[in-house]
Amino acid sequence: MNSKRSYHKWTEQETMQLYKIVQSSNRNWRAVEKAFPQFSLLQLQNKYTMIEKQYRLKQAHRTPAYSQNQSLLENDDTLQILLDLISKQSE
Repeated sequence: MNSKRSYHKWTEQETMQLYKIVQSSNRNWRAVEKAFPQFSLLQLQNKYTMIEKQYRLKQAHRTPAYSQNQSLLENDDTLQILLDLISKQSE
């Protein structure tokens, strides 16, 4: 096993693919891991957690009564918000 760490800059396409696979598989991380064999399970879970955190932060600024338990899919503009976040990360 290679012990050297390397940074991978996620593309918008990779991030959206990760988000969609996690959602469509009901967080079946083994299925997600098969779709992204170049990443460890922990890397995938961490990336998805960051996507969710960024979404919640942005959403919290949009609606004052935002609930931490609100599903990402309840909001019609979820994908647009995620795309906005991803594009800001790329800058």
